[in-house]
Amino acid sequence: MTFQNWAAYFRANQHHLDNLSWDDTYQLTEREKRAVRRSVQHFQKGESSAGSHFRQQAQQLGDADYAQTLDLFLQEEHDHAAVLGSYLDQEEMPRLKSHGLDRIFQWLRRQISLENTVRVILTAELIAAVYYRALFQATYSGLLQQICLRILADEEMHINFQCFTLHHLSQHRSRFTNWFVRKAYGVLLLGTILAVWLSYFRTLRAGGYGFFTFSSAVWSKWVWAETMQKHVERITIRGQEPIVLANRPKVSWDSSQRVQPRWAH
Repeated sequence: MTFQNWAAYFRANQHHLDNLSWDDTYQLTEREKRAVRRSVQHFQKGESSAGSHFRQQAQQLGDADYAQTLDLFLQEEHDHAAVLGSYLDQEEMPRLKSHGLDRIFQWLRRQISLENTVRVILTAELIAAVYYRALFQATYSGLLQQICLRILADEEMHINFQCFTLHHLSQHRSRFTNWFVRKAYGVLLLGTILAVWLSYFRTLRAGGYGFFTFSSAVWSKWVWAETMQKHVERITIRGQEPIVLANRPKVSWDSSQRVQPRWAH
């Protein structure tokens, strides 16, 4: 596996958000909006980062394949921001220009080194992999559920990509140094779990996650990410075909496919 393989994956996945059911007539209730508005606004803003500092660090690495792959990865993140923004527009919820948690993560990403940036982004990806599952369960919106499923499929590969990058960046260090660095960023993850819970507990609760179930789910993701960094052979790339094919016919959303929110049980 090389960065060229990852570039091929991201190119093949460029139509990952095609054919969403924007014709779904379901509108969020006021209760649902209260549950998800803040978190969707914040995640939309977080996914829209330009990544200019990240790109500069990648150039310093002197690996053209990685720099190219990073551009494709960042474009996929921007695609997430675009589709979440369109959903906010459709539900008449305003987009945010900035918010405190995003500014903190921007500051953290710009510290120290490329490895630090990648580890901070991995932390965010691990959180997102659980958050979008909660968001999927939090409303009756078939369109929002579709969006969550597409993004979740992307997030799985994003985590694998960041773990492969971290293995590449740390393979010449001692085992003790790598162990220490990973544990240090585990502390960052614990702080992030608490901050995210305090900020978005309405969405997480609506999606069926209490604090301990949310924390446990994120921590399990982190343990697996740790394993992949130590054992690169366990990192997989979803087959070199797009998740959503460009020529797939448009299908209207069947309201019977909606998943009942956890809070409705």
